[in-house]
Formats: sequence, C-alpha cells, structure tokens
Amino acid sequence: MNTEHQHDLMPDAPIPDDAINHLEDAEVRKKWPRDLVAIIDLLNAKLRRMGYSEDEAHRITYAMVMEQAAYCGGRYFYLPKGDVLERAIRDKALYKDWSDHGILPNELAQKYRITVQHVYRVIKEQRAYHQAKVQPSLF
Repeated sequence: MNTEHQHDLMPDAPIPDDAINHLEDAEVRKKWPRDLVAIIDLLNAKLRRMGYSEDEAHRITYAMVMEQAAYCGGRYFYLPKGDVLERAIRDKALYKDWSDHGILPNELAQKYRITVQHVYRVIKEQRAYHQAKVQPSLF
C-alpha cells in the first residue's frame, strides 16, 4: 500500500490509543446509536477487505466517522443507494476525465458504456453543477 496515500486518510490530531480501543468495546457500543455502529462496522470491514491492517482500519474508520460527524453530525441526510449513487459517482468521474484529462466524448462513451449523446448530457449537467458551486446565482 502507498503510505503517502494512507497519511492523507489519517486525522490531523493524534488519536488516543484508548479511543481506538473503544471502537470495539461492546459495552460502549451498546450506548451508541444503531446507525453509528453500522457505519463503523461497514467502514472497518471494507478497509480490512482492501488490505489495511486491523490497526490501520480502526484509525481510518475513526477519522472518517469524525469527519462525517463534523460535516453532518446532529442532522439527518439522504444518501442515495444502488443505481442512483453509482450513476452520480460515474457522472462525476466522467466529468473529471473530460475536464482534467481531456478524454474525448467518444472515448468516454466507450469507457463508461453509454452513448455519445449521453456523455454530452452528463458533461452539460456536471459543468452546470460545478459552475454553480464556483459562481453562485445572484438571484
């Protein structure tokens, strides 16, 4: 594994060893919301399947949960699933391939197994989305 990439996933502040150990403490986990336990278990399991050591998986899981808590803690948010999420991720990747790497629409159509017309539609939608983020509407 690329250790330089791993450091990007680590939190800025050191994590106390006892905090990491509490991720697996059954008595502590009983007091957590059920969805929090599920998120921690899912992230940790995925990182282990990706080849991270148990300690690395715990540390990255903790960092990711803390980041998510800082961003959306205390409120409900919608996370699409299935095809909707996969399509959103695909569209973002397609736009990045086009805008950052200059991949031509006909090549993108082959890569993402969609029509060239669909590629143009995705580029148009993503460009509008990114432009709105950078330059909000005055009205």
